[in-house]
Amino acid sequence: MATYSLANERLRALEDIEREIGAILQNAGTVILELSKEKTNERLLDRQAAAFTASVQHVEAELSAQIRYLTQLPDGLTNSNSGKK
Repeated sequence: MATYSLANERLRALEDIEREIGAILQNAGTVILELSKEKTNERLLDRQAAAFTASVQHVEAELSAQIRYLTQLPDGLTNSNSGKK
């Protein structure tokens, strides 16, 4: 049972990363939209750029943690359920 709990926790972490990537794309879209205006709102650009940078750093750290976890699993665990339904 603990294995399923850990797997569910890992899946939730990946879902959180996916949501954060969506937020990154929204921030980038807002910045591009603002830059396309004749008169830009500098404060908005600064806030969105800071949010973008923080989100990218967070996603990078979380993905690195997921990759580290997967590389530390014994081969038997990573392949034991492949091909089974």
